[in-house]
Amino acid sequence: MTHSESKMDSNGLVTRLACYVLIASAFVLSGLLLSQSRGWLENRAEAALLVNRDDITLMTAQTRNGEESLFVLDNRTERLFVYRLDVNRRQMAPAGVLSLPEMFSTPAEEPRRR
Repeated sequence: MTHSESKMDSNGLVTRLACYVLIASAFVLSGLLLSQSRGWLENRAEAALLVNRDDITLMTAQTRNGEESLFVLDNRTERLFVYRLDVNRRQMAPAGVLSLPEMFSTPAEEPRRR
């Protein structure tokens, strides 16, 4: 084997080794990405419970990390009541009341947009 042939063989070995290292690092990075994305997939905005009866609608949803809220929509008074739920302490505290007509009305000076 000549000097140039042995140099080509060592270059081929280095190239193959570099390919294997790149493939291995791609698998490691893919695993890290999948393990980190699990948290993103779990934080979907969805109603855990929804009850609609007569003029009242109740809905629970996760509002912050580890915090649930209860939303009560009273169609008669057109108000939305929001309560924070502390599941660990089994407590519920009022967080606010919103008047839906006030929230969605436009000022008299502004023309309504369609």
